[in-house]
Amino acid sequence: MRKFFLTITAFLILGTGVALADVEATGEGASRDQALASAMRNVVEQNYGTYITSTTTVIDSQLLEDKIFSHSKGYITRYDIIKEGRRGDGYWVAIRAQVDSAILKDDINALTILRKSVGNPRILVAFSQQGEGAQSFKNKDFITEIYNGIVESLTDKQFRVVDKNTADNFARQVAETHDINTYLNKAADYGLKYNAEYTLLYSVSGEITTGSDKRVKLRIKTRLIDNSRSLEITNKVIEEAGSAITMANALEKVAREGGKHVVDPMIDIIQKNWMDMQQNGALYTVVIDGINDPEEIAGFTSKFERFPLVNDAKEVESGGGKTTFEATYKGKRDQLDRDVIRAAKELGWTMKKIRAEGARSTWKRI
Repeated sequence: MRKFFLTITAFLILGTGVALADVEATGEGASRDQALASAMRNVVEQNYGTYITSTTTVIDSQLLEDKIFSHSKGYITRYDIIKEGRRGDGYWVAIRAQVDSAILKDDINALTILRKSVGNPRILVAFSQQGEGAQSFKNKDFITEIYNGIVESLTDKQFRVVDKNTADNFARQVAETHDINTYLNKAADYGLKYNAEYTLLYSVSGEITTGSDKRVKLRIKTRLIDNSRSLEITNKVIEEAGSAITMANALEKVAREGGKHVVDPMIDIIQKNWMDMQQNGALYTVVIDGINDPEEIAGFTSKFERFPLVNDAKEVESGGGKTTFEATYKGKRDQLDRDVIRAAKELGWTMKKIRAEGARSTWKRI
């Protein structure tokens, strides 16, 4: 029968937000290595229970435990062996270990649906001055009304939205580059900087008719970008028309209604994509320059696939000193980068990221 004793001796909450817990535990096994692995599992098992609460719905409890506990060593930042010895035909080891609880919590959250914490994603809403006809509409109040209409529809559905000053800064920065080829990447990187899972870009064109009544016809286009993958999920275009006594009133009225109408049909798409990402993950491509040997390829795949956020990983191409992997991954792009580095570290490799574009990243083994 497996036995273990565990005592939490200290918690340190660092200024970086990383929680490190010192824990003592004992493990048993047929060999010293097995006993040590058992002790590490016991350390993680205690911390694991802290994050499975009454507000958590576990999709597959066996998968969750297998993924977490099979990678116990990956959550332990350091350990000291306090005592060890033989017991019957086997061994026992007592350790004091430091657990990175922040990473452990992230991995557990990715394998569960948290009723309170998952909610809806955060969205950066920004005006795209690269849109067709956008330069002919420079009235800030009018552009703001489109923004207000979009944000009103999103917040009514309990979406979180990045503050407008941040969105305006992004719009100005992109307008200065005039580089449409990297536009999606710029939007995604900026969104991730402010913890937004999606960026919603809107642009406008249209016609203005003068007369006794001022009549406006606007064509509003939105593009929804998945920031983790720099991938356009969907786009919508609507035409909104209206009139008023003054041009300012006509523009504001049509702009606000147009903002609401263009984003309303996107809300279901956002929610569906978000929940699918939480439950099943998204496909990413990882290219590693510096591995080509079949044993090294298999070793990396095996290590990487055991991480909790990885649903599946496989080699799709190799040759010329490079290997391309595809992985179905439940986390964000920065979390994927973290796990690539963690898998490489377990193999004794040092990795440097050379390039990242959308769902594809290229690494160099050095």
